[in-house]
Amino acid sequence: MREATIHLSSEELAAFGIEAFVSSVRAAGLEQITELQCQRPGCLLVVEVAAPIPDAQLSGLDNVEWWEELDRERGATYLCKLAVPAFDEGFTPHHETAVSQSEIEPAGDGIDVTLVGSHERLAARVREYGATGTEPLLRTLTEYRGPSDPLEAVTERQRDVLETAFEMGYFEVPKGTTTDEIAVELDLDPSTVREHLQRAQRNLLTNVLDSA
Repeated sequence: MREATIHLSSEELAAFGIEAFVSSVRAAGLEQITELQCQRPGCLLVVEVAAPIPDAQLSGLDNVEWWEELDRERGATYLCKLAVPAFDEGFTPHHETAVSQSEIEPAGDGIDVTLVGSHERLAARVREYGATGTEPLLRTLTEYRGPSDPLEAVTERQRDVLETAFEMGYFEVPKGTTTDEIAVELDLDPSTVREHLQRAQRNLLTNVLDSA
């Protein structure tokens, strides 16, 4: 396995349709973005910034479908659902590829994105970025030294429930489904689904916030 870090400038972010979002979080002192789930139509993200973002500003961003602020001893942390226009134009979400996205950090005039996968898969992924009209700069390409995927904080069953809930619109506003409907889809008791969702969200956020 290999690990590659690519840089996306503000121009590249504009090609993805998320420049305004990144600009807002950078202005608040972006520390890190952690991707919890990312597939069409958007991404579920934990965004850590040095200072709170005005509610009206965050709610006014076209790409932010919903958000909530999480408790944190310093700075501000947001859980949000971000629509990514590039997905509608053929760019495949990381969740649907054989390449995982482990880190997103501010760098220069844009962001650095760290990807993990085989050499061939990483090369194909970088080419796919190029097909969106971007020209990502390859900063590093090294051997992968260990896991950093936040989804490793949940069990396989919790992940199944979380992914099904996401795909069925549970995290949309308003919700596109209920725990009862998810239970039918997975042939589980509704109380079991609720428990798995609560534990998965708690484990994910604990893993992310403890590493901040």
